[in-house]
Amino acid sequence: MKIINTEKIELFYDNCEENINNNLINDYIGLIVTPDIEAEVQQELADINTPEFSGDPKDWPSLYISADEYLKTPYNAHIKLENISDSVFSYTLEEIAAFALINVSIIQDDPNRELNDSLMLRAFDKPHTCAVLKQNDLFWMSDTFAETNTIDPYLVKCKGKTLTFGLGIGYFVFMALLNDDVESVTVIEHSPEVIKMFKTHLLPQFKNNHKINIIQGDGFDYFNKDFIDQFDYTFADIWMSNDDGLEMMTKMLEQYNPEYDIIDFWIENTCTEIVRCLMLRYFVSITYNHLLEFNNDLHTKLFNKISKYFSEIDIEVEDENILKNYLYDQKVMRAILSINV
Repeated sequence: MKIINTEKIELFYDNCEENINNNLINDYIGLIVTPDIEAEVQQELADINTPEFSGDPKDWPSLYISADEYLKTPYNAHIKLENISDSVFSYTLEEIAAFALINVSIIQDDPNRELNDSLMLRAFDKPHTCAVLKQNDLFWMSDTFAETNTIDPYLVKCKGKTLTFGLGIGYFVFMALLNDDVESVTVIEHSPEVIKMFKTHLLPQFKNNHKINIIQGDGFDYFNKDFIDQFDYTFADIWMSNDDGLEMMTKMLEQYNPEYDIIDFWIENTCTEIVRCLMLRYFVSITYNHLLEFNNDLHTKLFNKISKYFSEIDIEVEDENILKNYLYDQKVMRAILSINV
């Protein structure tokens, strides 16, 4: 790849750098937003260039989530997590305060594709309790809105024989079986303790539990073409957060990069946000012929993958939109992560 330095490309770089350094939305996490100041806070979010608060104020989303509606969702209404209690897992309740802003979704893509990617902040309209599950007295999982909201977009894609990596508290499995297009759900779960807990305390509460097949084993042993090709849709969710998600996604894709539409990775956009930033660094480096070095081993490895991917593309770029397309193409992102260096 060769990039020709034009005024528009230079402006694109400048905008991206400014957006990368704009972390002002983080200051709003935890802010108490009572109804009398909601409009004021929405305006502040607009002023710091939060994408979902651009445009006409009448089109801005509310900052509130209905606690009552959330607690009526199918999983919350039917599955009783308080039944969980054994020598490994324990259950407690945690109160979620009303009107406190929290991040409830994956990273939201910048509609202008200039790395002004953002959080989605919302607050509950009344206090409520959520389940906190501990494994050997350490936090393991909770049934918060953010957890379920980041899984829900994938559920509409489930069909036929569905495969998922990671069992957790069975939210994905339960909701997938509500989809009439789903014939069965197969789960790969590494932990025998999680499987035992699920089968003892949660599975009896599931309808259609005869459609669930749980395989105890290392997910990486099953992440291959021969196994995945047996299924119509695959969902991978074996990491705790984006902190370990990128590493595990990369390890999976280095083994096998399936067709894009047959597999999804939980919070993929959030996990790969740093790769977008490094991709920009690569574009800048070859535009101005700058040599870059990183003190972080992971960043070095990712940059080398990016460099290898684009060095094999014979293209001369004068249009910044081509660079934007690369930054926001998840197929390109997966192809980069799948490269072994």
